[in-house]
Amino acid sequence: MRTTPSLVIGIDAGATKTAAVSGGLDGGVLNRLRTDPSAVVGLPEPRPLAVLRRVVDELAPHRAALAHVAIGLSGVDFPDEFLEQHRRVAAALDLPAERLLLVNDSVVALAGAATHERATLVQHGTEVTMAWRAQLGGEAVFDSVGIADCFDVRLKAVPLVARMLDGRLPVTALRDQVLAHCGVSGEDFPRWMMRDPRAKERVLQLGPVVFAAWQAGDAAAAGLVARAVDDYVVATAAMAARMGPGPFQACFGGGTIAQGGAPLIAAIAQRLAEARPDATLAAPAAPPEDGALILARRAAARTQAA
Repeated sequence: MRTTPSLVIGIDAGATKTAAVSGGLDGGVLNRLRTDPSAVVGLPEPRPLAVLRRVVDELAPHRAALAHVAIGLSGVDFPDEFLEQHRRVAAALDLPAERLLLVNDSVVALAGAATHERATLVQHGTEVTMAWRAQLGGEAVFDSVGIADCFDVRLKAVPLVARMLDGRLPVTALRDQVLAHCGVSGEDFPRWMMRDPRAKERVLQLGPVVFAAWQAGDAAAAGLVARAVDDYVVATAAMAARMGPGPFQACFGGGTIAQGGAPLIAAIAQRLAEARPDATLAAPAAPPEDGALILARRAAARTQAA
């Protein structure tokens, strides 16, 4: 007698890491793993496909037991690329196409973060991901390719410090704190930014420096944080407008937001209450890979019911 497949896998496949979780159709978690990044740009190349294959091989060595895989893949952005992206990923995983749900990584992040049906998500980690839904199963990406930008205190600290160095802005303590973090003098800062291959990584670690200066009362850092808070809430309000009128859950999370701690969340809450009093502020309930697992269970249920 043929056994009905009962294993599902959720994967968050991003530019800094790949996180995955397996579980049963009826709930529970069996295994978790984290490994190398597997984001794509356009059509998937062999390297990210190999990472995804290793993940599924480890979590489901026997494909017959596998009911569904849901992958939130950074780089799934455009409809004209989707069918070929889906085909290549399914083939690399040795998986029938109907057992693979492939979506943008923002979608699985929202599925894990939100506990209410109507919800928005602004998740600021290494990068910013945003998504919204008016009903379960209706998760949608907001600015997946980031061309509209989202204010990032780490990146915006660089031109601010440069303007302090050339006299366009008054000097505050933040200038020397940023230079110390970068390990460079003011005179060498421009060359370091343009030529040192380590500069990008160091800049992406500036969050705690800016937030500490903000908490210490630095006026320049306060300006950066205020603009970031406003931009997070502006994006949330734009997503809420797409949902139509009614209360909703507004989730904010990710490593950069977490670095701001309770004071940053309090600032977001205050600005959100002013802009959207119908919103309920919430921290993400679960990580993106758990959101992918939720979507895998939904997809498996639909497939088995068909």
